[in-house]
Amino acid sequence: MTKSGKRLYEVTDKVMHLFAWVSAGVVLFNFVLLCANVFMRYAFNSPIKGTSEIVTMMMAWVAYSGMAYTLLNGKHMQLEALYEKLHGRAKHIVTFFIYLLATVLFLLFVKASFDVFWQSWTIKEESVASVTVYVFIGKCGTFVGWLLLAVQAVLMAIYSALGIANPDKYDPIGVFSEIPDEEALKQLIKEEEKGGEKS
Repeated sequence: MTKSGKRLYEVTDKVMHLFAWVSAGVVLFNFVLLCANVFMRYAFNSPIKGTSEIVTMMMAWVAYSGMAYTLLNGKHMQLEALYEKLHGRAKHIVTFFIYLLATVLFLLFVKASFDVFWQSWTIKEESVASVTVYVFIGKCGTFVGWLLLAVQAVLMAIYSALGIANPDKYDPIGVFSEIPDEEALKQLIKEEEKGGEKS
């Protein structure tokens, strides 16, 4: 825990939250642009030039900007059945190897996506469209997304390593599932039975 009460891997929360909002903002921008294009096409027979190219390019920011925030909050697809049976140091060991592997993979993608972005940037790559659309903007979004994921995975791997060394001091990184566990199901059944008795 830090002085603010956050775990080590949660220190990036504000940055990851910001990029999650960037992702949401780009979705809104694309939606407004597409709606305006449809309106202009059918109301005035004058569609907005380059709409398809702009929306396609910006989808990289939609797809990648919020992924690290999702990882931070444990909302990616997870298999919790085995993990929840582990306790203490064993949980930290499992999460350490998961996030170590994720870090290696994400760093490979960081390198590859940076190379693609940099090549696009150096030639000021444009899409073939009725207006100038710089492709490197979308490729930058891919690189930024993988970089954020790599940073988050590194912090989670370090936190898990600290947990292996001192399991009493560090709580394991939790698995957050939308599926109710056995206790939650029992509680739901009790509430439904109470509701049935009242009616």
